[in-house]
Amino acid sequence: MLEIIYLINGERHTIDFKSPADFVADEQLEVPSLQDHYRVVDVKVADQKDVNFKGTSIGDLYNYFLD
Repeated sequence: MLEIIYLINGERHTIDFKSPADFVADEQLEVPSLQDHYRVVDVKVADQKDVNFKGTSIGDLYNYFLD
């Protein structure tokens, strides 16, 4: 399970994906669920905070999981 907490115009939102791979696949769609510029507040993988992610945006998170 991947949980992403992010901001849109200062409002907190949460979205869940079954896995980081599902998030990456969603980002590769013509119209993804999340825009690259949304600010990431927190990321949890399997209910554990992913302390290795140092980026600030959905685009950064995509690149992090793509590697």
